[in-house]
Parts: sequence; structure tokens; C-alpha cells
Amino acid sequence: MRLSRLAQLDEVCRTLQEAAEYIQENENLPLCQELVQNGIQMLEQIDDILQQHQADWKSADPMERLEQVRAAWHTPLPPEVSEQLQELRRSLREDIAIQIRAVFFAELGGKWDSMDSVYWYMRNDPRFDPVVVLTPIFRALQVDGETKSEVIYEDYLTEKGIPFYNYWDYSPEQDCPELAFTCQPYESVTLPEFWAENIAKYTRLVYLPYFVPYIMYYNSRETLCQLRIYSYAWRIAASSEKFARYYTKYSLCQGMNLMVTGIPKMDYVVNLKKAPCEIPQEWQSKIKGRTVILWNTWFDGNFSSWDMLEQLVPWFLEHQDYALVWRPHPMSKVVIKLYCPDQYPKFEKLMDAVRNADNMVLDDKAEYGPSFVCSHAQISDFSSMMTQYLLMDKPLLWIQRPGKSLVMEEHEEQMVSHSWMENGVTVADVIAFIERIGRGEDQNRMLRAEVQAQDLSMADGKAAERICETVWKDLYSEVLEYYKN
Repeated sequence: MRLSRLAQLDEVCRTLQEAAEYIQENENLPLCQELVQNGIQMLEQIDDILQQHQADWKSADPMERLEQVRAAWHTPLPPEVSEQLQELRRSLREDIAIQIRAVFFAELGGKWDSMDSVYWYMRNDPRFDPVVVLTPIFRALQVDGETKSEVIYEDYLTEKGIPFYNYWDYSPEQDCPELAFTCQPYESVTLPEFWAENIAKYTRLVYLPYFVPYIMYYNSRETLCQLRIYSYAWRIAASSEKFARYYTKYSLCQGMNLMVTGIPKMDYVVNLKKAPCEIPQEWQSKIKGRTVILWNTWFDGNFSSWDMLEQLVPWFLEHQDYALVWRPHPMSKVVIKLYCPDQYPKFEKLMDAVRNADNMVLDDKAEYGPSFVCSHAQISDFSSMMTQYLLMDKPLLWIQRPGKSLVMEEHEEQMVSHSWMENGVTVADVIAFIERIGRGEDQNRMLRAEVQAQDLSMADGKAAERICETVWKDLYSEVLEYYKN
């Protein structure tokens, strides 16, 4: 039985209790008779609902309690009816199996890891009934009074064994889920019906961040604490106690909607390290026996190092003992087409060069697991994939390009120290790093362990469990709060 339906039954029982108390304390016979007659109909409704959900009975006690009330519900009303209704309410909670309907609004395949572990935990827990809705993500730009847009709407869920609704076939208003999960905090890239304020009209919204808070930069307070989603979300998953203190200090709600559980995005990598995924067959000949370098580039041309990568393609071709796995940000094509169309032919040419090389892989898959597993080290632009890679316990070089480096706010406490990362600004820095990896040198191994223990203590693969247990407890007590009386 849905929790919302249980709440309806409880409300009916509470109304009957109030009616019973009124009847016993007043002498208005016509009104009392009317209340008794209405009560008979309400008890029949309870009976109908319980019969419809007989498969959810843990025992027959609720029906037995109901029959006691029905037998006593007549004029004059016996004084024990109120207590019998209270026992019926108790039995409904204890002897009916309850489910919470939860809808997951999924979009880019590369962000599904933000919700994946929570979905699967719920799918394997009979207390929950999870469904997934695939939604589009887009970018739009005004050019000479004309709106140009690019949309991404791709099915990556079927191959994972996850059934889903297309966004045009699902209505939260009709489905009335008890919970909704989203990992999208930005209204500018999704349809209005999936904005936090509109989802929150019909259900309790839970925000599972799609990025790991770590390096504090110029607009961190707004991005991490003050977007509209932080006001509309019923619960927000916090990555650590350190982040919880930061959010409590700068959020408009003083952190009242935060749950310190860790975030599912880290569950994915923890589980990946424990049980590595398979490497695609088409990659095998390109990486086997080679030192594999994962290069992760950002979508924004002002900060991306993909043109530096372009300079290094000849180097990889000349050094066949190395392999390159290039993973462009999933939004790269859309953003470059829209905002830098003159650069797109060059970008396509680079993709083709990598795709066609004997020792290079273009990783455009929704899931980044294979890249993490097969690589010996990562070169990366600013990205939460850097912090995730820390959990793989492998070296990483952060590209900070002259004039294009992200300005970090050093006066604020960093959520995750970046001291374990090596830094580079030139092609020579990159080559030196790759060659060190090829020689098996790993100068920051001990430092990685220290940072992980200090700043990622909740990255233990159990965030989903903590999230599900928290929302279950909080939602159950909130929906049935008046039962405490």
C-alpha cells in the first residue's frame, strides 16, 4: 500500500475519532445520528481499501480491529469506540506493508551515477517503488534575435536494464509520487516542468548533487548553497560534515533540509574499484599492453584543454607504448556547436583522429567506468571527475592553463584538498607527467591516502543506504506526524 494511501486511511480514522468524541459529549440527537450514518459510510470505505490491498496485509489484525469498530458504531455510541479507533490506527501502521513511490528524473547518461545507487537500493527494497523518467537537456542561445538550441535526449537506460518513461508520458500530478529525485540544479538547461519549483508542487523533492563539492571558487556560495533548488528541495544529500557546515552557514534555510549521508556519485566509484567493470571489446587492441592515459576535457572552450590534446596527438602516435583514452565532456558537442561554431570542424577533426588511431580511444559512452578502470592515470580539466578519480587511487595531472585557470578562493575551506593532484600548464608538463607514469613513478601515493581519509570519509559505498533510510524515516514520521498524539 502506498504511504499516501495509508495517510488517507489514518485521516479517516482520526476524523471518526473526533466524531465519536463529539457524539459522546453532545446531546444534539439529529446531528449525532447524521455523524453516525456518515461514519458507517467511512468505515465501508476503509473496508474497501483494505480489501483492495489484501496482498499487503502482514496479518488480519487491521480487519479484525475494523470489524470491532463497525460492530460498535451505532446509536447510542459506546465509549470504547474511540479507543478501538486508536487501536485500528496503530494496527494499520504495524500490520500493513507500506511502499513509497519514488520518481527519478534522469537526463544525461554521464550524470546517472548521481542517482544510480539510490535507484538500485530502492529497486531491491520492498519498501520502495522506484520509477525513472528520461528528460531532455538543452542549451539555447540568442543570436541576432533568433533562438538557436541544441538538445540531448538519448536512451542509455535500456542497456542498464532500467525501464523508464519518456518525459511526455509521465505526469507527477497524476502519479502523485511520495518522493522525486533530481540531480539537475540549473533551470536554464531543462524544461520548465522539471524545474525544482514545479516538481515540488506535487511531491517532496530530493536533490542528489551531480558534482562533488571540493575546490571553492569565485561563485561557490551561490552554486553550492543558494540556487533555487536549495529552497525547494525537501532534502539535499551532503557529501561530508565539512560541506554540511558550509551549507548551513550560507544557505537561505540555514541547512534545515540537509542530510549528511554522502553522495551516490561516490558510491559508483567505490563499487567500481571493488568490482571493476568490463572494458569494451573494441578498446582491447588499442590499450592492451600499453600505459593508458585518460584525458578528461571540459565543455567550455575557455577552460578546456582539448586544443592542447590536439598538439599531443602526434606524440601519442610516435609513442606506441602509450595509449590515450579521451573523454570529452558529454555536453562538448552541443556547447561548441552553439557557442563556438567556428571551432566545431576542428573539434570533429580531433575526434576523428583519436577514433582512427591504433593506440587511441574516443570515449563517448554514457558511463565513464571503463575509462577509470583501464587507465593508469588521468589528465583533467576542472571537473568532479578529478575527485572521483582519487577513489581509484591513481595519479592525476590537473591542467591549469595560463590566463584560463579557475580562480580558487583560498581563504575559504576547501571541501576536498587538491594537494594530491599534480599540476601542469604546458605541453612539456603533460609529457613529463605521462613519462613518469610510464616509468611507474607515483610520487603522491601517500598523500592521496591522507586526503581520502581526511576529506572523503563518507565515500564508503554506503551513501545510497543512508539516503534511503533517512528519507524513509523522515517521510514516514512527517506524513503520519499527527499519530504521535
